[in-house]
Amino acid sequence: MPQPSIRSLPGETGLAATEAIAFELCAFILRRGKTKGRYVIETEVLKEAMALEPFQFEGALELAVERAWIAHGGLTLALRAAGIYAVKMTLDLPR
Repeated sequence: MPQPSIRSLPGETGLAATEAIAFELCAFILRRGKTKGRYVIETEVLKEAMALEPFQFEGALELAVERAWIAHGGLTLALRAAGIYAVKMTLDLPR
C-alpha cells in the first residue's frame, strides 16, 4: 500500500510546503529504520528516494536542519530527537 504524500496536499505553497516536505524527509528516515542504533541515511539515497526537484529537496533539508529535526554531517543525514518526536506526534505513533 503506497504511503500518502504530504506533498500532494492542495493549497500548500511557500513555507508550509517546504515544512511539509521537510517533515516527509524525517518520516522517510524514521520508516526506513535504524542503522547501528541511529536513524541515518546517505544524502544521495534520500534525494533519489524522495524524487523531488533539487530546489525542493535542498530547501526542505535546510529547514529540517534549521529546526533541529535532522543533523547533516558530510554525506550522511541523521534524524535527531526533535525530528523523531515531530514524526511520532504527527502520525500518532507510540512514543
